Amino acid sequence: MFKALHELRKNTRESGIKVAIRIMFKKYGWKLGLAIFLYYLIRDVTLYIILPYLIYQGFFS
Repeated sequence: MFKALHELRKNTRESGIKVAIRIMFKKYGWKLGLAIFLYYLIRDVTLYIILPYLIYQGFFS
């Protein structure tokens, strides 16, 4: 995973973000799309569902 991020960063510096993402999708395919989807799913559930629920229940006070 870290190798892929390093490669994305290198490609972004060389050719821009659109070309770098296109290269990554050609190389890793649906696995990259799934990883991005899961990252945002976990992040958004944490920010918009779990944290407000814990604040409402008084967990942080």
